[in-house]
Amino acid sequence: MNWNTAGFEKNKKYFINAVENGNLSHAYLFSGPEGIGKKVFAYDVFRLINQREPENAPDFKLLTPRVEDDDLPAGRHGTKIYIEDIRKLKSYLSLKPYFGPYKFVVINDADRLVAEASNAMLKLLEEPSPFTIIILISSKPKFILPTVLSRCEKVQFLPSREKEVDKETAKAIDEFMKISKEGLCERMQYAEKLFAGKDYQNLIIGLIHTLRAIENPNHKVLKNLLRLNSLLSQPQFNHRLALENFLINLPQ
Repeated sequence: MNWNTAGFEKNKKYFINAVENGNLSHAYLFSGPEGIGKKVFAYDVFRLINQREPENAPDFKLLTPRVEDDDLPAGRHGTKIYIEDIRKLKSYLSLKPYFGPYKFVVINDADRLVAEASNAMLKLLEEPSPFTIIILISSKPKFILPTVLSRCEKVQFLPSREKEVDKETAKAIDEFMKISKEGLCERMQYAEKLFAGKDYQNLIIGLIHTLRAIENPNHKVLKNLLRLNSLLSQPQFNHRLALENFLINLPQ
């Protein structure tokens, strides 16, 4: 299988062995810094196990925090995961898989579960069906209910200690740095090139790691890269439009 996630070879081997030995868990916690690639890795795990693409797959569901009141601004800090969301998950998981061996649920920013939703999630984890895999993703696992954590296999995603990057990635990062000094037309052409290459997610993750390694990074660019990476990890978003919007607003 071709993984879309760069690195994390230990975690890849862990899941490959689990599949081969038939000892998959019904629940996992993916923890690590924001933007490191946890969500992309979760998609890869679905591909590995169910042998299908997660986009529009009936056996794959992504749950993200939302604004309960539509009149409120949709900033990330105003979003939560509510008990209604977990009830819908329970109904979804009550059905058997359509194609693959498992129904998958990926819960992004699981630390944003409200108290009632956390208790409902706990019950869901206590009574798992044999064909269900739930992956909780969080950069702040200390805010997740301890009893929920205790029912999940822990998989950590840590920044690579390797200072060197491969030549292809280094070339792509250098090209990105140059395009930030170009005009709108060149940026739009670059967005089209990125989208056509299909490897844009790994490039964005590589850029995030590179900026984090710099002593005084451009925090505005880093923040926008993290937001872009979040959008690119969700199949319901238009990835090309997300790339174009990011590059249009990229400061020179």
